[in-house]
Amino acid sequence: MAFKISNEVKVGVLVFIAICLAIWGYHFLQGKNYFESRNMYYVVYDKVDGLVESSPVLINGLKVGLVTEISFTHDTLNRIFVKMLVDNEYQIPDSSIAEIYSVDLMGSKAIRLNLTKLNKFYKSGDTLYSKIEQDLKSQVSAQMLPLKVKAEELILSIDSVMSVVQNIFNENTRENLSKTFASIKETIKNLESASISLDTLMRNEKYVLARIFSNIESITNNLKNNNEQINQILNNFSMISDSLQKSNIKNTIQNANTVLLQANSILGKINRGEGSFGLLINNDTLYRNLENASKNLDKLMQDFRENPKRYVRFSLFDFGRTVIVDENGNKIKKREKNHQADTSGSSSDNTIIYKVQIRSAKKQIKPNSKEFKGINNIEENFIDGRFKYTIGQYSTLDDAIKEQQEILNIFPDAFVVSFQGKQQVPIQDVRK
Repeated sequence: MAFKISNEVKVGVLVFIAICLAIWGYHFLQGKNYFESRNMYYVVYDKVDGLVESSPVLINGLKVGLVTEISFTHDTLNRIFVKMLVDNEYQIPDSSIAEIYSVDLMGSKAIRLNLTKLNKFYKSGDTLYSKIEQDLKSQVSAQMLPLKVKAEELILSIDSVMSVVQNIFNENTRENLSKTFASIKETIKNLESASISLDTLMRNEKYVLARIFSNIESITNNLKNNNEQINQILNNFSMISDSLQKSNIKNTIQNANTVLLQANSILGKINRGEGSFGLLINNDTLYRNLENASKNLDKLMQDFRENPKRYVRFSLFDFGRTVIVDENGNKIKKREKNHQADTSGSSSDNTIIYKVQIRSAKKQIKPNSKEFKGINNIEENFIDGRFKYTIGQYSTLDDAIKEQQEILNIFPDAFVVSFQGKQQVPIQDVRK
């Protein structure tokens, strides 16, 4: 006889299976999979801050497990015991930390495993180190606290500054500032007027300014062209300064003081009428005698012009009989007939000739060079290793100075030199 299952049994079995499937599905949705093998770990927290059962367990953002149980520990500290399951394929190194942190801005919590690099691993059933991340409010408060302190200090500083500003900008200060701004405005007007005047002056006098700049350029060119001569002058000044430094100026000044004292003493004697010169200065007898002699000489000359025969009683021709005597009446020699002063004995080489030097150079300059600016009859002399070029030959210094003045507009550095024969001599020695 065949065994026949009643419909009630079938319905009961189906209901049981459905209930099992529902329970399994509920736990599966919570992350509990009874068909997978997982390691179980424990963590103890002082607080969980919103962590719930089925909260995920993450490693570097990847879900590797979930929280299965949250309860209080059986001690007096009222700490919270958390149980979590982690897939077997993920091993947790020793000293790793299970940190509760906020997954999103809504405050959802999860456990983040901060793994170490140790080669030793936790076993299933071990307790991990715990850590709780500060919530957003705590983090914001921690970040804002220094800003709050600085803001309070800034407000206090601003308050102090405003107090100082109020004390400075009182009624008198504001009035002074108004006057200052009025003065600045007037100054700007004056500057504007001055700039207009300057612009007008520059426009009207631009040709004059152009000539001035041209003259300045000419001066600079002359300085450039006469650089060697300027260097020579500076070297001469350096030699003079060295000579002055080596000379005994102190003794010279002392000697000068002695001479001045002696001169002062002599002048004092002259003023007092002592000595011949003092008598001559202070006594007018000589002056009277000279005045009378002058008057008598004038009368004599007038009488000589009117009566020449009265005075001309000797021969106008010299026959060689004239005798020259000294002041004591002794005969010196007889004047020979046709005797003349011998002026031919002085050689022409001893005659002083003045010339105007216009250029000096280490290298010889051609006669048709532009440096001579069209001047002809230029004489060249090689003296002290340099070629010196002069114009003119004058017997007097005044004539040479006149020639120098006439060519200064062409050769501004021209100056007078003196020659004895073909040898140049210092002009100050000639003057002496």
